[in-house]
Amino acid sequence: MSLDVSIPGTGVFSIADPARKKSKRTRASAAKCNVYSKTRHLKCDEEKPVCKRCLRDKRKCDRYPDNPHDRRIRRTVISESCSSPPFANTQSCSASSRLRLRSGTHLTPPVNWDIVGSNLERSMFHHVHRCTVTDFGLASPLTKFWSNYILPLAHYSDSVKHAVIALGVAHKAFLENPLHDGEPSDPMMALSNLAARQYQKAITETIQVMADPSSANVRITLICCIVFICFEIVTGRYDNAVQHLKSGSKVLESLRQAAVSNQRSSGSVVSLPDRPLVETVEKYFDQLCDITDLFTCLGLWATKLIETDVIPDLSFFTWPETETENDVKKPFDSFSDARHQLYHVELMFDKYYPDFSPCDEKGCWHAVPIKAPFKFPETIGAKHEWEEALACLEIWCARFELFQKGLPEKLDLKDREELKYLQFAQLSWQVLSKYRKACRLEKADMGELTRIIDMAEDITLSKESTQRPTFSLEAVIVPTVSYICAFCQNPDLERRIIDLLRQMKRRENMWDSQQLASVYEFLLSERLASQWRYEYNWETLPGIAKMMSDLSINGEQLAVTTPLTLL
Repeated sequence: MSLDVSIPGTGVFSIADPARKKSKRTRASAAKCNVYSKTRHLKCDEEKPVCKRCLRDKRKCDRYPDNPHDRRIRRTVISESCSSPPFANTQSCSASSRLRLRSGTHLTPPVNWDIVGSNLERSMFHHVHRCTVTDFGLASPLTKFWSNYILPLAHYSDSVKHAVIALGVAHKAFLENPLHDGEPSDPMMALSNLAARQYQKAITETIQVMADPSSANVRITLICCIVFICFEIVTGRYDNAVQHLKSGSKVLESLRQAAVSNQRSSGSVVSLPDRPLVETVEKYFDQLCDITDLFTCLGLWATKLIETDVIPDLSFFTWPETETENDVKKPFDSFSDARHQLYHVELMFDKYYPDFSPCDEKGCWHAVPIKAPFKFPETIGAKHEWEEALACLEIWCARFELFQKGLPEKLDLKDREELKYLQFAQLSWQVLSKYRKACRLEKADMGELTRIIDMAEDITLSKESTQRPTFSLEAVIVPTVSYICAFCQNPDLERRIIDLLRQMKRRENMWDSQQLASVYEFLLSERLASQWRYEYNWETLPGIAKMMSDLSINGEQLAVTTPLTLL
């Protein structure tokens, strides 16, 4: 598919047109062209209010006077086009402007959202644009990444186009039946078959793209991985989503290794296989930082669920810190800026939690068992990382408070929702960061924990979208209330959280609220019935889901298989 240069967002993935043989220009040929251009114009078609032929040939029509209304329209179009020019190649931006713009979140989205394809394919593409991506949150950097990178790329990359269409079909099926339970109806089967066909087309096209590892194709491959991850999560195949996460991370790791090797052997000729990789890093480092941010976030939220590292350290592709990021007197520029910096807070805490030590208090359920297969004492480095994370959180909270003071009194609906979301994140981190060990949460102020649940209910149950399931790439609300439910040891609060998880019908990344409600309801009933097993203290959520699926009543196995059991 050829590149549509009229789409501003696609400028970041532009591919140079193949060199064409230029004809020799002579004085005779120039005169011939001049004569042709003068004689080619056809006579006026005398069609009111303007002559279309004269307008097409950029000639002043003698038949009609200038239409003042038409002049006003043209002036408006010209002024709008001048005010938002297509985004040029990121290499043309200065370093300071790149840091200020955060390229991916400020690219101009496509003007024309139509793609080449059947009516059904175009409909599913529009579904992703209008519904799927919108559910990510308008201020989310992930939403802007999709609107400004992924969807524009689908206009000329068949692999991305078919992957996005497959996602649209899968998301439409998810809205009808998020848990894929019961016998599928004929319309659901039709959607499933269509999604499978589009997905297979995308895979086939991606394999062809990977066979030619050019600079553009490397980035297209990474984008396809991201869309495939979303597709697999929506369809409930979490294990496949993790595999795509790992595959995309390997591509980024290959880029890093090629760049580092090239730096170490400066002056020597780059090997042929590494040449497109090195060129990609040198010319499109900014874009790789945006892509890596998304992989890092997806990997972080998946790691929290399965409690195993999913992706390697990708910090090589990281934006350099600006001076304002650590300035407590500098408010955030926008909701999007606040969200972006919130990711960095999460990453700082994530550095600590892999070394999270069990409780050393005697009799604590979180204490290391005598025959435990693992033991990881808290190190001095872990304490330092915890202090760094707390300092990062304090800076974010200070800047967010200043940002709130500068907001107008009346906000539109979308901004009010974004404000509530960020206020929920702020309160959650401020409360939960007081307790470095999960077992200490049962001694927490239940009033503070209740406030968090109150805010979660206000955000998820007051929206009109609660009438349908919601899929979001960001995992914030569901993991937070799940963490409280797992460790608060308060049956009344746990029951309230379980009810909330069922009602919100929300899947954040791989954190599905209804699936987790079943898990926590099972754990609560086991504890209240004095049937608690010691393994529950250390087992992951997917592990507990597998235990549930292995249970039997009167010798018959229960049909409790969920996407969690695939992890």
